Parts: sequence; structure tokens; C-alpha cells
Amino acid sequence: MVTTSQVLLGAGLFLAGYAVYFDQRRQRDPEFRRRLRADRQAAQKLQEQDRLKADSQADAAVKAAMEALGMNDDKVPTTEAEKQTYLTRQLQLGEQFLNQGPAHYKAAATCLFRALQVYPDPLKLLMAFQETVPPQVLDMVMQMMAQEGPKKPEEEKIQEILD
Repeated sequence: MVTTSQVLLGAGLFLAGYAVYFDQRRQRDPEFRRRLRADRQAAQKLQEQDRLKADSQADAAVKAAMEALGMNDDKVPTTEAEKQTYLTRQLQLGEQFLNQGPAHYKAAATCLFRALQVYPDPLKLLMAFQETVPPQVLDMVMQMMAQEGPKKPEEEKIQEILD
């Protein structure tokens, strides 16, 4: 009568034997190594293509959501009342995008950057972002600020902090 321990022992011996066979074949057969390398490279290429496809789909979804919310207009308001409503709206949209997960971090960073542009004291708002916003989003906001270039003395202070 065959017991469970005997079956497990047999399976373990089989796996150990196959591992030894595979290792020796990998070491001695150049064609086998080439096929393994080619398979590994093909898998990496497929993984990269899948990642790029997922990124482009996420970008398309973010763009569609931004268009649906009317966020593609880059008009910065001029009056204080308009600035206040714009700031509130951008902060709310940024929070909504943050709650939707990492796929929407780029849209959230855009909203937070726009809010930062109209806030009277951007340094204080940036400090609040450091405590509440995920680091990836904060990095995106910082990159957007670096691309924009300093315009106000407050933004120059922020740029000094970044450097």
C-alpha cells in the first residue's frame, strides 16, 4: 500500500531530478541557452507592449474624462471670485481623480497643478499637498512646475526648495 509520504517523496525526487537535468542542459547546450534567452526576450517585449498599451488606454481614458468635465480649457481666471471657484473646482477634481486610483494620477496632478497656479500662496498649498497627496502625484506636480518655469516670487521660492 502506497502512503501519502511515499507519493510526496517520489514527486520530490522527480522534481529534483528534473531540476538537475534542466540545469545541466542549460549549462552544456548552447542552442538551448539561445532558445531560453530568446523566449525571455520575447516575454519582456510582450510585457513592454502590454504596459505601453495599458498606459495609452489609461491616457485616453483620462483625456476623455477631462474632456467630459470640461478641463481642456487652459483659461486661468482673472477676478478673485472666479479664482476661488476655479481653485475649489480643481481641488475637488484632483481629489476625485486621486480616489480613482493610480491610473488617474496624471489627471489628478494636472488638476492640483492648476489649483496651485491660482492659489495666492502656492508654497502653503504645496506643503499641504506633501502631507495629503501620494508621492508619485506630488512628483508629477513638481515636474509640471519645473516645465512651466517660475513666474511669481512665490514660485521662485518653490523652485529653490525643489533644487
